[in-house]
Amino acid sequence: MQLLQWCTLEPSEKGALAAIRFSSPVRVTSIRIFPAGAKPFVQCSDTVSQTAPQGFFLDVYFNAQPITSPDAKERPKHSNALVPTSIAYSGGQRDFAVDMGLEHATRLMIVKGDYEFVSMAIYGEVVSEVTTVPSRYLPRSLPGVTSSPLSSSLDPANSRDPTQLARQLLKLIPDAPDLELVIRLIFCLKPSNDDWDLPEFPHLYPDLDNTGAEFDLEQALRLTARPVPDDVSPETVSRFAEKVAQSVDLKERDINQAYHIAGILYNVASQHPSMATSLLDSIDIQKVFDLTTLADETTLLRLLYAVANVDVAKRLNTQWFLELLVSISTDLSTEREIRFVAERLMKCLRGWCVLEDAFSNVQGDFAVAADMLKDIGLEEQSFGIWLESMVAHPNIVSSLAENPVLPIPLPRLLPHRASNAPPSQDEFVASVRAYVGVACVLAVYAWSDSLPDERCRARVLGILRLWQDVDGYREIVNHLLLLRQMTFRLECMTDHDPPTQSGIDAEHILVNLAKNPRAILRPNLMKTIFNIGTCTSFITDDERTSMRQAAFVVDDGLAGAVDELLRPVERPPTFSSLRTLRVALAVMERELVEDEQSRVLEDFWEEAKCNLTTCLSDLLDPIVKEIRSQFSLIQRPPPRIGQDVVAQLFFTVEDILALFLRLVPAHPLPSRMLRALTEHIADVFACTDAADMRYSMTSQPSHAAQEARKICIDAIRALGCQPPNAPGGKPGAQIVLRDLLEHSLRSEGLDPTHHLLQVFYLIDTLLPNGDSSDEQRTLWVQDAIPMVLKELRTFCYALDTENKVHFIRRLSALDQGVVGVGEWLLLEEIKDVSLAAETLRDADLSEQKRRVVQSRVSLFFRFFMEVLQSSSARQFFDSLATTEEASHLLAVVFTSILEMRLVPPNFGDVLEGLGAGYDVFDNELRWAIALGLWRSLQAPELSTSRLERRLGTSAKVLKTITTSYLDPVRVTGEIGWLVLGLAQYDGGLEGDVPQAVVELLEWLSQAAVTIPKMGNIHTVASEQFSNFRDRLKDVLPVEWKERLDSACCVLTFGAASTPPQDPTALPENAELSMHDIEELLRQNIPTPSTPPRRPLNQDVLGLVTVSPPALLRSPAVTGLTKTYLNNDFRQLRQSSARANTSRLPSMHVDVGVEMAA
Repeated sequence: MQLLQWCTLEPSEKGALAAIRFSSPVRVTSIRIFPAGAKPFVQCSDTVSQTAPQGFFLDVYFNAQPITSPDAKERPKHSNALVPTSIAYSGGQRDFAVDMGLEHATRLMIVKGDYEFVSMAIYGEVVSEVTTVPSRYLPRSLPGVTSSPLSSSLDPANSRDPTQLARQLLKLIPDAPDLELVIRLIFCLKPSNDDWDLPEFPHLYPDLDNTGAEFDLEQALRLTARPVPDDVSPETVSRFAEKVAQSVDLKERDINQAYHIAGILYNVASQHPSMATSLLDSIDIQKVFDLTTLADETTLLRLLYAVANVDVAKRLNTQWFLELLVSISTDLSTEREIRFVAERLMKCLRGWCVLEDAFSNVQGDFAVAADMLKDIGLEEQSFGIWLESMVAHPNIVSSLAENPVLPIPLPRLLPHRASNAPPSQDEFVASVRAYVGVACVLAVYAWSDSLPDERCRARVLGILRLWQDVDGYREIVNHLLLLRQMTFRLECMTDHDPPTQSGIDAEHILVNLAKNPRAILRPNLMKTIFNIGTCTSFITDDERTSMRQAAFVVDDGLAGAVDELLRPVERPPTFSSLRTLRVALAVMERELVEDEQSRVLEDFWEEAKCNLTTCLSDLLDPIVKEIRSQFSLIQRPPPRIGQDVVAQLFFTVEDILALFLRLVPAHPLPSRMLRALTEHIADVFACTDAADMRYSMTSQPSHAAQEARKICIDAIRALGCQPPNAPGGKPGAQIVLRDLLEHSLRSEGLDPTHHLLQVFYLIDTLLPNGDSSDEQRTLWVQDAIPMVLKELRTFCYALDTENKVHFIRRLSALDQGVVGVGEWLLLEEIKDVSLAAETLRDADLSEQKRRVVQSRVSLFFRFFMEVLQSSSARQFFDSLATTEEASHLLAVVFTSILEMRLVPPNFGDVLEGLGAGYDVFDNELRWAIALGLWRSLQAPELSTSRLERRLGTSAKVLKTITTSYLDPVRVTGEIGWLVLGLAQYDGGLEGDVPQAVVELLEWLSQAAVTIPKMGNIHTVASEQFSNFRDRLKDVLPVEWKERLDSACCVLTFGAASTPPQDPTALPENAELSMHDIEELLRQNIPTPSTPPRRPLNQDVLGLVTVSPPALLRSPAVTGLTKTYLNNDFRQLRQSSARANTSRLPSMHVDVGVEMAA
C-alpha cells in the first residue's frame, strides 16, 4: 500500500462537489482524513490539514474501470458507472477502509458533502493495464496473527477492585456523585424529571427523623423512594424502622399492607446495608405474608426485586417462606405469571447461597451461580439492587477481594444453553469481577447520558465497543446491554447530524447486539430496531433492512416463525438470511418452552400443513450441505463465504438440533428421518473438528463449531435412546449405530480418514458408559449390537490400530461376555491376518501388493500386542482358549511367518504376552509360542532382561506340551540353532539365562528317553556345543554344572551345518509412491474384450417369446422374415445414414439368422 494522493478539497458552489483524477488506474484501499491543524507528514512540516467543520457526512463515488485479464480476447469497454460509498467523519484522525475488489480499478473519485474543507490522504496501489500472471508458484508464509491482551486499566477481571475503572470514568464528569449513589438513582430509585432540574440534585435525601405524627406505611414508602445518605446514623435508621414496625397491623393480614411492606423492602434493598437489616429486625415478616397476601403479582415482583439484596435474601430464605412459594408455584389454579414469579423468587434465594459459597469453595456449584448472574441481568430493578450489594456490602466485597488475581482467560460464563463443563473457581471469580466491572461502567454510561456529558459518554461507549470484541467480556456486555433503558439510550444516539464518535460507537454496539438472534426476542431491542432511522453513520440501508426483517419475525410471533421456517434456505447463504432463520427457530423454541397446554405443535400443523420435525429435517439438509462444501476435498477452492456466515451455519445447526432434543423424547422420529438426521449429525460433527483446525481458537467459526460439536453429541445420544416406533420395531440404538457404522465409510467429499475418525468418536460417545443403567446396557447388548455385526466388522477393519484396540475393549466392557462381540472381532482379525500370511507365500505377488500385505501383518501384531497389554487381556485369553478356530488360526499364522523367516514388529512382545497365559492353550499354539520365542531371541538388539524372560517362558511352555505331539527333528533343529545364537550373543550369558538353558537341555534329555530322536541335536557340531557348554559352566553354580553334565550325557550332536538365513524384518508401514498406488488400482481393473460368440439354439423359434405363430406366418409381416447375411445389416445401416447419423454402425453383427415359419 502506498500514498496515491494528498489533497485538501473544497466543494464547488453548485452541487457541493469535488473531484480527484488519478493519472493512471489505481485501486484505493484506504482514505485517511486529518483534523484541522494536523501535520500529516513528518518530513513536510509545512503541510497542514484544513478540515472543517469537525464532523460531516461525505458521499464518495468511484468510477469503476474493469481490469483486463491476461487471457482476455478483447479489451472490455470503459463505462461511466459510479460506485457509491459514504463516510461519516466525526472529528480527529480517522481511517476509512475501501474494498474495491480485484476486478476493478478507478481513475476518478468524486466527493460530495456539506463541508468547507476536507484534507485527506488516499492510499492504495497502482494497477497496470494487464495483470501479469507469475510464471511459477513461489510459496510465501502468511504473517502470524497474535491477539494482544487488554490493558490492565480496562480489564476488571484481573483487578482486585472491579469498580476502579467505573470510578475513574465517573471522575470525568464535574461534581459527580459516588458510584453507589449513581447505581441507586439509575437502576433502582429512579428520580423524577423535576428532581433532575433541582440545584441540589443528586443529593436529595429524605428526613427520616421528622416524619410527623400521622406516620403510616404509605409515607414510609414515599420516604424510602429517595436515597438515604451513606453516613446516616444507626440511631436514625433504628428509629425509622421502629416507626414502620408500629405502623404494621399484625392482627390482620391485609393485601394492601403486604403491598406496602414489599415496596418498602424493595426501596431499602438498594440503600445503605443497615436499612434492610434494621427493618427486617423490627417487623415480623411471617405475620405479614401468607398465601392470600402473596396472591398479588405486584407484591411478589417487589419481593423478587428485594431479594436481590443479600441481607433480604438471607432473611426470607426460611422454611415457612419457601413453603409459601412452593404452594404458589405448584397451584395450577393460580395465574401463570404469578407462578412464574414465585419460581424466580425461589431461584434467586437459592442463587445467593450458592454465589456466596462459590467465592470460598473450590467445589462450589459454579453453573448454578452463573445462572443466577444471567437471571439478575434480565431486569433493571433486580440488577441494580444486586449490583449495590456487590459494590457496597462489606461482607460481599471482602469475600470477593480475598480471592487472588490470576491472569487467566475469561470463560463464556453466560451461554444460552447449559454447558457440560462448568468453570473452575478461579475462572468463575474472574468472570464475576468482569461482570461487576461491566455493570458499573454501564451505570456510569447511563449517568453521563442522562446529564448529558459527551466526554464521559464517548469514552464509555468506546470501551463497551472494545469489550464486544473480547472473549468473555462480549457475552457479559451484550447480556447487560439488553436492559430496557440501555437499548433505549443506544436508540436515541443513532440519529446524529453531524456524526459524532459516540453515535458511531452506539450504532456499532447495536449492530453487534442484533447479531444474536435471541437478543432480538427481547421486546425492547425489537422496538429499538424498528425505531432506527435512515440518518445513521454506520448502519447501512441493507443492514437496517436485514435487522428489521428479523425483528418482524419476532413481532409476528408463531405465524411469522412458521412462514420463515417454510421458506427455502437461501443458496448461497448470507448472514442476513441465516440470522432471520435463527430468529424464527428461537421464536419456535420460546413457544415450546411456554407451551403448557401443548398447543404449539397443533398450531404449527394448521399453519404449515406438516409437522415440525419434518420441517426441521428439510431445513437441516441444505444447511449441512453448505457446511460440507466448505470442508470438501472435491470443491477446491471451497465457495467463498465470510467467517461470520460460516459461524452462522454452525449456530443454525445448533438451534435446529436443540429443537430436535426438545421434541424427540415425546415425539419419536420415523426410521427414515432418524437415519437422515444421524448422517447429518455425523457430517456436522466431522466438519466441526475441521473448522477448529482451520480457524483460530478465538474466531467466531471456531466458537460456533465447538458449540455445534457439543450439541451433536447430545443429539446423537438422544436419538440412540429413542424407543421403537411400534411393537416389534427397531430401537433407536440399533438404527443410529448401523447408520453411523455405514456412514463412516462414506465421506462423500470430506477427508475420508478424518471423517472415519470423527464418526468413531461419535460412536464412542453413543455407546453406554459404565454409569449407565442396566436396562440401557441390556438394550444395547441384546437388541442393538448383535444386529449390526457385519457393519461392525467392516468399520473395525477400517480403523487405525489405536482406535481399533479402544473400540474392541469398549465393546467387550459393554458386552461383559454376554454376546462376545469383542472376542468375535478379535477372531475376525486373526482370520484376516491368516489370509494375509497365506498371500505372502505367493511367489507371483507384485512388489506393491506385497508391501501392502506385509504392512497389514505388521499392524496386526501391533494391534494384538496392545490387546494383550490391556485390562481386558484375561477375557481375550479365555476366548482364544475356548474357540478352537481362533487358537488354530493363530498358531498357523505364527508358523507361517516363522517358515518364511519374517519378523514383524512387536512379534516377540506378542509371544511373550501369550506365554504369560500359555496354560489355557492347546499343544499347537503352545508349540508355536515356544518356537516363536526362540526365533525372537536372534534379534541383535535384544536386552538381557528380555532374553531371560523369553527363554524362561519358552522353557515353561515347552514342558507343558505333550511329547508325542512334537516333531523330534524340528524340535532338535530349532534348539540347535538357538544354541548357536546364544553362543554368538554379545551381551554375555548373565542372570538366569544359563539356568534356563540348562532346564531346556534337561527337558530334551528326558524326552530322549521315550523318543530317542529327541536326543540328537543334529544342527550343532560337537565342538561347537563343547565351547558353548564351557561358557555356561563359567557362570553356573556347582549344582547347575552337574545338572548340565547329566543332561549332556544323553544328547548327541551332528556335523556342523549352515545356519538358516537371517530373518527379514517387516516394515511397520507401507511406503508407496503415486505410481505404486496407480499400479495397485490397475490390477483390479479387468481388461476389456469382446464377449465370446455363443452358439445359437437349434430351436430358433424358441427365441421368439412375444409374437404368436400366426403373426409369424402373416405375409404382411415382412420385417420378421427378413434374412440378414454377412454384411447385409451393415449395408442397410449405411444406406440410411442420412436418416440417422447419430449412431455408428455395429461392429459385432456378422451373424446370419433365417427366421422361417
